[in-house]
Amino acid sequence: MWASTTQRHGGDIDLGTWSYRSAGYAVTSSTADLYGATGGLPVPRSLLGTVQIHVTSERGADPVFAGIAPAASAGRYLAPVSYDTVRGITRHHATYAGHHGGAPATAPAQAGIWAAQAAGPGTQTLTWPDRSGSWTVVAMNDDGSRPVAMRVSVAAALPSLPWIAAGLLAGGVLFLAAGVILIAVPARHAASQR
Repeated sequence: MWASTTQRHGGDIDLGTWSYRSAGYAVTSSTADLYGATGGLPVPRSLLGTVQIHVTSERGADPVFAGIAPAASAGRYLAPVSYDTVRGITRHHATYAGHHGGAPATAPAQAGIWAAQAAGPGTQTLTWPDRSGSWTVVAMNDDGSRPVAMRVSVAAALPSLPWIAAGLLAGGVLFLAAGVILIAVPARHAASQR
């Protein structure tokens, strides 16, 4: 309920903002398997709704590129490239797995692998593809140069959240009522035995 009422902006709930940096040519996410793509527990589309990723350069108005590609395609594009993959996020910084290589042979916008892409100065917004699969999010400078310093925020519609909150609240009220009964009945019985 707190997230639905205080974190919702323009219909979406803000899931967080993080800074990512790489001395290489790109920063990528770990592979995300959505909607049971690899046989895992599927995440219902109705739970997530629309997911948007906002990417901004930390160096002011420098043009950025952000793309979402099938994990295998992103892996092939980045195989000869020096880049970092985000492995985790702590309270103060991200942890990375580094990949050695050189500069990309093709500018990111011309790679032809993206299910969604955005490029240019200022904040660029990606909408996550609404289909199952194994995906990788890639952030680069628009010209494919290095180093990379990006600020990334994620927001989702989460249309089921109010219903989940109402269900949890109703369940809490039922458990509270059951607890009161379990305390009151034995106490009354003990009082009558005196």
